[in-house]
Amino acid sequence: MEKIRQVIAYKNYFEDFLLAQPVKVQDKIYKIIEAIETLERIPANYLKFIQGTKGLYEARIQLGSDIWRVFC
Repeated sequence: MEKIRQVIAYKNYFEDFLLAQPVKVQDKIYKIIEAIETLERIPANYLKFIQGTKGLYEARIQLGSDIWRVFC
């Protein structure tokens, strides 16, 4: 799929967080990032705008009953 946007990690915070997660969670995170980069309309359960900010979003990664939130 063609990328519509690009997700860029700030410094090494995201990489450190990602590598600390189990492989299943890492796979899910990569899937959500791919959706953010390639889908024209991103489902709200994947990405939510944070009100009162200038362009800050929250990526939501859910696996089973667990949920992780990553600011982007």
